[in-house]
Amino acid sequence: MISEILKKSFEAKSTLDELLKHKLKSTGLSKTHFERLSGIQRKSLDAILKKSSKQTDIVNLLKLGEFLELSLEELLILHFKDRPTDEIKELQNSMDITYINKHFDLKTLASLDFVKIDDSVEDLTKRICEFFEIDSIYDYEQELNDALYSRTKRTFSDKMKDFWIKSSYKYFELIDNPNEYSRERLIDLIPKIKPYTQNVENGLLTIFQALFNIGVTVVFQPSLPKTQIRGATFFINKKPCVVITDFNKNYATIWFALIHELHHVLFDLDTIEDTKFHLSGEPDLFLLQEDKANEFASEYLLSSEKMRYIEKLINNPLIVSRFAKECQVHPSIIYSQYQWRQSELGNNYWGFFKEHFPDVNLATKNLNISNWDVQSLRLAAEKIRELLTV
Repeated sequence: MISEILKKSFEAKSTLDELLKHKLKSTGLSKTHFERLSGIQRKSLDAILKKSSKQTDIVNLLKLGEFLELSLEELLILHFKDRPTDEIKELQNSMDITYINKHFDLKTLASLDFVKIDDSVEDLTKRICEFFEIDSIYDYEQELNDALYSRTKRTFSDKMKDFWIKSSYKYFELIDNPNEYSRERLIDLIPKIKPYTQNVENGLLTIFQALFNIGVTVVFQPSLPKTQIRGATFFINKKPCVVITDFNKNYATIWFALIHELHHVLFDLDTIEDTKFHLSGEPDLFLLQEDKANEFASEYLLSSEKMRYIEKLINNPLIVSRFAKECQVHPSIIYSQYQWRQSELGNNYWGFFKEHFPDVNLATKNLNISNWDVQSLRLAAEKIRELLTV
């Protein structure tokens, strides 16, 4: 409402002073007579008409509006016309911080070094606009909502989730993979992925580069606080784009999430093209393939038949290690699958076998180009495009 009033105030032709003179002339009243009847002192009235007061007397302003037969909106439009620049700026700042608080979780974003907790309104506005390459903070909702939510009419009340989705979408737009997407080449590549799970430090990067070469952009992002997102698949510029997170901070889970999302790329891309994106780990009414994607990833990494064999020997690390090598997977894949299978039976093994899971940071250090503390998403996009281009 305030933004519309300010906009209209710049376009207003009349002034309160002009309207009062016309009204006094038409009623035959003098200015002094009006002041006496309305109870407005000359000093206060002149301050309103000449825009000279630092703090407007609201009661007197309303009295003047009643006499001029103006609606509250009309009165405010004329009141703010030609008001001092500092007052308009103060009001604009108030609008901006209200908008920012509504759409951004500043405390969480400060913990990610996206902003500083003591930033001014001007600093916050500049940071958001530069990061997303938008002209106004209000474009965060208008421009990006049109790109992401226009077809499905879905939005997210969760500010961090909404921020994650919008920044990811913009990120992929800026990466702008030049390679044409080929479903056939993806089908050929998938059987070759599994052995790279054994290469903790470079396996993920090698596979991300191979996927980028066939038009599938895959990036890794640290999991954001207050979200449960394990991965996501977007459809941008006629190409699939995938985000993998380190939710649960588990090496095997990252590979599972990758294969899970590639299932969506293979079998759900038509749906995702219509909905613009899909989040794994979050409820999604538009996609009914989560169980199939989970089964696909599980069977791909280690079939149920092989799992039934090795789970009887799970407490013998030497045998598990040898079996993992035969299956061309990292041993943590086996232990992770065992934990999941046991959880479905009501048994809690999540705290077991920790020594067999590699440090997830070893796997992601080459991929972890953090988006949140860079000046703009464009800078991060340029770095990741260079990294993925072979």
